[in-house]
Amino acid sequence: MAYPALKVIRPVIRLSSALSPRLTGRFAFRLFCTPIGHARVDPASPAIRKALTLFEGAETRIVGHCRGYVRSFTFEPAGAARGTVLLIHGWTGQAIFMGGFVEALLEEGFRVLALDLPAHGGSGGRQLNVPLAVEAVSAVVRDHLPLAGIVSHSFGGAIAMAAVAGGVENFPALPCERLVTVAAPDAMQDYGEAFSRAVGLTRKGHRAFENRVLELAGRPMASFSGRAYLAQTQIPALVIHAPDDREIPFSDAEKLASAGPQVQLLPVPGFGHRRILMAPSVHRAAARFLASGSDVSQA
Repeated sequence: MAYPALKVIRPVIRLSSALSPRLTGRFAFRLFCTPIGHARVDPASPAIRKALTLFEGAETRIVGHCRGYVRSFTFEPAGAARGTVLLIHGWTGQAIFMGGFVEALLEEGFRVLALDLPAHGGSGGRQLNVPLAVEAVSAVVRDHLPLAGIVSHSFGGAIAMAAVAGGVENFPALPCERLVTVAAPDAMQDYGEAFSRAVGLTRKGHRAFENRVLELAGRPMASFSGRAYLAQTQIPALVIHAPDDREIPFSDAEKLASAGPQVQLLPVPGFGHRRILMAPSVHRAAARFLASGSDVSQA
């Protein structure tokens, strides 16, 4: 979630934050929640072409929620479904980037649900944050609970872990048997603090930034901890992460894996933060873990 362009307005925000910390902090939080520079769907990529063809055959729905609507996709297996798996993409992505997981999960007999998060893909809105995402996800899956599993990438992992732990006030924990995170962050507060430093918020301004989270989620920003959620829920989880990831450091994956023995860590060197979504070995590892819970260290 890097915003290099915002450094240009750093002096303005720093001054404004000193004069009016509450308004500036709330403005900064809005910027933090605004996706900038959406990942391009490159039709020249064989993986993307394959995903585009696959998604053309999906059942597509527009699902309303309290603050807007999202586009969802449903894929049915050849026979009776053994359960439903939800796919959650990352920041500036969209459902189609999770296409590689669809075939692997269908082969294991799962029904697959995917969605474009708010302000992404074919969904409405201009803002995205964890409370809004949990609201949207809850609307999409309400007829498919309990979920057999969730596969999530990057910020989608933060959403998934908060959703299954009931991390947002007024939204009950989503029943889910297993969880796979791919290149996911641990503590959202770390990224909020890094953003505040990047744009020049004062301490009072950052306090207003975090207070906005409390208003929206009913819980402080410090509570949005993947490691704490995994320890709380004890849901079997597979944490897949590339040691060379330059957006979400591998140390975040190690923190998630420290939540307990129910969490497996699968390092996948050389795949970075986004190429990891195109790796067949990653798709197979996720599907196999959800299907059997087996050790995937040799995937």
